[in-house]
Amino acid sequence: SHFASSETFEWQIFLQLRTPGAMALVATSAVTLCGAKGAVEAGIAEAQKQGFKVTVAVCDSTGELLALHRMDGVMPVSAKVAAEKARSALLFARETKMLEAGVNGEKSGGAARSALLSAGHVLMEGGVPIVCPSSGRIIGACGVSGVQPAQDAAVAKAAVAAMMAMPASKL
Repeated sequence: SHFASSETFEWQIFLQLRTPGAMALVATSAVTLCGAKGAVEAGIAEAQKQGFKVTVAVCDSTGELLALHRMDGVMPVSAKVAAEKARSALLFARETKMLEAGVNGEKSGGAARSALLSAGHVLMEGGVPIVCPSSGRIIGACGVSGVQPAQDAAVAKAAVAAMMAMPASKL
């Protein structure tokens, strides 16, 4: 009797797992080293065009740094700030401008503000998620530091746009 109920239960689980549309894995895209380098180079080119000195960083879907370039003359700490802006954009799944608004905006009082400030992330404009065009999933992020926050964000957006225009890898 016990054996039969256990067997029935296992069979029910098997049938649930075999339900059409239920998947254990999903295909996704990933930022390659080539893509990260291309984004950084495009960000540096945009910064030079604007007369800025910045650091541009790109992280992968785990929040780990793939590529970083700190221009000559930029404060050394900007390397850490740019990398953390990228990581924050990835982990919070939005531009860091939205996080900055959550801390400094009109509705920034109370527990929500305390939670954001104590999260240990860089909550300043200049971090932009990299979104896979086919799935809509966030697969990385770009962070920029060195000039005013809106200028950092403009450089990060230019870097991401340039990377998205690159050919896809055949990996």
